[in-house]
Amino acid sequence: MSDIRKISTPIISSSLVVGGCGFLGYHLVRQLLQDDESGEVYVLDRDVSRNRHDNASYFKGDISDGEFVRGVVNDIRPSVIFHCASPIAALPMSREREFYETNVKGTEALLTVASECDAVQAFVFTSSVDAYANPPHTNADETYPLWSPNDKSNEYNRTKAIGDHLVRGANGPRLRTVTLRPGHAYGERHVQGMVEVLDMCKNKKLVQIGDGKNLMEVVSGENNAIAHVLAAKALLDPSRASGKVDGEAFNVSDGAPVPFWHHTGVIWKTARGEDIFKDVIVLPAWVMIVAVFLADYEESH
Repeated sequence: MSDIRKISTPIISSSLVVGGCGFLGYHLVRQLLQDDESGEVYVLDRDVSRNRHDNASYFKGDISDGEFVRGVVNDIRPSVIFHCASPIAALPMSREREFYETNVKGTEALLTVASECDAVQAFVFTSSVDAYANPPHTNADETYPLWSPNDKSNEYNRTKAIGDHLVRGANGPRLRTVTLRPGHAYGERHVQGMVEVLDMCKNKKLVQIGDGKNLMEVVSGENNAIAHVLAAKALLDPSRASGKVDGEAFNVSDGAPVPFWHHTGVIWKTARGEDIFKDVIVLPAWVMIVAVFLADYEESH
């Protein structure tokens, strides 16, 4: 489908998609460009050479640079800022500082600039279901506790939780904010973890840890993008929502959990041209639990 501007007075007069060249950003920009009620679309990203759309305008820069962000926002004066920038969850430990720089400092900088610019009316933040503390989670709703700011177990999860709190705490009469907590992503142009999954296909025998019956919530890039646009419209026009949206958090998924190994199995079958689960080696989950415990014990002594 082509990206076409359709009406002259859209409810989202203009939008800035921060992280708009990432996986979700690509789908969100496309959704905005195709939406009858969306106007000009701008993108801010550290790397604007990938996942581009012809009818969007691009700014290259880092959101932790407050003055740069202020200049962009004051120049384009968007009515909505979508903050979906984040390092991938699987960064090596040597780069963990990037989580704090983007998910916390970058979020603070964006909120400050948004509150200063009278054109910005709505702020939509992409959080994550991984912000919920103490997995596994079964039927967890939005009241489930998030990771503590002092937690040291996972920097991605911790900083996503901090950003989530910051955005909801910034909600007010002039700047309405909302956080979305998507399930695990999949879809066109999703590459995170793909290399690792395909590398496993090179071995003749594939190993599965656990019985594979554990479920997880997933969301396609397209559905996630639609949710972000709907949230922005509800912030701009609260009458469109069935309840309060500003200052709130919402889980986002395809609507039905799937087995943890489902997507991996689809990828493996496509790569090998056969159903790999007929030959997969299944190890009980306790084997890995013991292995991790022993590794942690050895490292700490």
